[in-house]
Order: sequence, then C-alpha cells, then structure tokens
Amino acid sequence: MRGQLIGVVLAALSVVLLTFLIPVLIMVHRDAQQRVTLTALQQAAELAPLAHSLAPSALPAYPERGFSVSILTANGQLIGVPTPRSAGIQAALSSCRPSTGDQDGGVEVLLPVRNGPGCDAVVRVFADKQAMGSGSNLLTVLSLCLGATSALVAVLLAERLARGLLRSVADLAAAADRIADGDLAARVTPDGPAEIRRVGDQLNHLAIRVDHLLDERSQRSADLTHRLRTPLTALRLDIDAIPDSPATRRLLADYDSVNRAVNEVIQVARRPPAPVTLRRCDVTQLARERVEFWAALAEDTGRAIQRQLPVKPIYVRASAADLEASFDAILSNVFAHTEPGVPFWVSVVPGRAGGARVSVDDAGRGFSDFAAIRRGHSSTSSTGLGLDIARQTAEESGGRLRIGRSPQGGARVELDLGAATAANPVNIFSARR
Repeated sequence: MRGQLIGVVLAALSVVLLTFLIPVLIMVHRDAQQRVTLTALQQAAELAPLAHSLAPSALPAYPERGFSVSILTANGQLIGVPTPRSAGIQAALSSCRPSTGDQDGGVEVLLPVRNGPGCDAVVRVFADKQAMGSGSNLLTVLSLCLGATSALVAVLLAERLARGLLRSVADLAAAADRIADGDLAARVTPDGPAEIRRVGDQLNHLAIRVDHLLDERSQRSADLTHRLRTPLTALRLDIDAIPDSPATRRLLADYDSVNRAVNEVIQVARRPPAPVTLRRCDVTQLARERVEFWAALAEDTGRAIQRQLPVKPIYVRASAADLEASFDAILSNVFAHTEPGVPFWVSVVPGRAGGARVSVDDAGRGFSDFAAIRRGHSSTSSTGLGLDIARQTAEESGGRLRIGRSPQGGARVELDLGAATAANPVNIFSARR
C-alpha cells in the first residue's frame, strides 16, 4: 500500500511538473536568446560610429565570452575576427538594413554603417552556443532543481501519509486477529481517516455483540442442562430402591458418569473461558478405559470386542473430555446401529505425521449413506450430534474424521488426531461449542 500511494503521488506530480517545466524551459531559452541578441546589437551599435576610424589592431576587446566581432568594408577590408563574406553580409551592404538571424547554432547580428548615400561597411557580431548557453543554463538548472525538490517533498509527504494509514490499518488488523483468536476483550483505538475509524468502531461493536451472544448461549446451555438434575435425582432414588446386584452397580456407575457429564457441562457453560487453553491427552490410556467401560454392555449384548492398543502412550492434541466424548459417540453408534451379537474392533496406531489414528470397525450393515457426519442428521431418533462431536475433536487437533466400509463389511470410523506439542493453543470458540 505504501509503494502504491507513493507511486500515485509521483505519477500525478510528474504530470504537473512536465506541464509546468516544459513551458518554463522554453521561455527560459527564448529569454536567453533575446538577451544575447540585445547584447550583440549593443556591441554592434557601439562599434558602428568607429568603423571608419579604427585601425585593424585597434578593435576593442569585449569581456563577454562567446561573442566574436568583425568589421567588413565594401572594398574588401576585414577588421577583427576573420569571417567569410556571406550572402547576408552582401545583402546588408547593398540594402543598408540591419538584420539578425540564426547561424551555426548561434545568433548573427549585422549592422550596416552609412557613409554618404550608401553603406560601405558592416559590423558583424556573432554569439555562439557558449554565449547562448551562458544565459539559460543557470535558469534551466534552477528549474530542474525546483522540480526535483518538489518531487522529493511530495515523496516525503506521501511516505508520512502512507505510514499513518498503514499504522491505522495495522492496528485494525492486529485487533481483528486477536478477536479471531478468541480474545473478545480486544478493542480497536479509532485512528486515521474517517473510513478506517468507522471500520474500527464497527469491529468493536461486533466483538461486543459476539461476546454477548456467546454469554447468552452459555447461560441458556447451563440452564437447560441444569434441568437434567431433577430426572437424574429421581433415577438415583429408583436405583437405590433396587436390591444390590452386579446390574445395580453398573447402573450406579452409569449414573455417576452421566452426573459428572452434566456437572461438567454446567461448569464449562458458566465459567468465563480463558482466551487460550492447552489440550494434551494420552489416547492409548483413554481408549483402554473407554473400551473397558463399554465392555460390560458388549458382554450383555453378546458382542465380542477385538482390541489393538499400543503399549506406549501416544499424546494427541485434544482434551480428555473431548476425546472421551468422541470415543463414546463412536462406540455408542455401534450398539445403536448394529444387531446384538455383532462384533466390533477398536485399534489405535501411531499416525504417519505424529499423533494417532483411531479405528472402530464393525460387522454390521454399514452406513446407508455418508451424510452421517452432518451435524443434526440421523436416520434414527438420536440427535445426530455423535459423529459430529468426533469430527470437531479431530479437526481441532489438526486431523480429520473419515467414515467408510470395514474389511468385515460393516461400518468403519477413522479418527486422525494431531500430535500434541509443548503448547497447543485452542480457540475459545472451539472450546465453547
């Protein structure tokens, strides 16, 4: 932008300077020519009365450089600088009329001298290129220096103007980047032209509006989630009324998991989120825990679970809560969309570029279409958010979610997770979803 602004200023100034300097230089040249011609006429007029009385060695010397003086008589005598008898000199002798004209890049002045009824001598003064240039060079240099100074001043002013504009735009871009990174407290200090100040005011208004909308949504989510406490309390009372048995203990464990999830949702919804959080989790350990959690239901429904889990930990760029929700969403789909007794396979292997690849295969009917990961889409009565939660977790870690057909003919869900680093910043907009 700075270069473009300076270029536009220089182009406009060049047009103005050319429009101004060309006529000025022409006028300077013509003025110099007129002054040289007047000087030559003055010298010729001073010598004319003395033309008949001067001896060849008595011709006075003039201080002006570039001028040559000659006196030519009708009888062929020459006094001063040798010069050929041109047609102009012969015409001046015959007509007794003075004349001026251009010759060899200079100016020639011919002044006839009368003696009785006719003219018997001509005073010739010739101003060469040096004399012509001495009168115009200084003004030409001054004009060019004025043009160069004007261009330099214009460039400096354009540079200062561009620096001010770029500073205002840079401040605007920095505030926009902070807001895009989740710092909704960032504000633009309006500065610069009116248009940029207006954009800054609108950006501040947008940040305030987004912050209010997110707070309102968080409060509404917390309120809706809090309503689950009443049916959860009733469920706990019903479980307590059942005699102790393995099934009762599983129900209590399930109740505790649901209760923890509800509490976490309420806390996250009402907690003012920090602009940046860190996410790092061992996918191997978490996969082992979730498979063990779902193993009891698999045993009740006659499903065999095949595990392929590495011994060493693999740290990925995701929080434990998000990764747990993703595993539960994928495994719950197996139980919801396959018949009892259908086996499934869970594997975790290191990714090619770091991270990990989680695969869940089953031997069921597979996906009827590949729109299953579209948010809110479901072929059953579920919310349709399960695989979308897993997709968000994968994308926020730098990976992706793929669905397809398993080697056993059923469904396959692959979750590519990015590798964890020392510090993995996460946008608060992702954390608030």
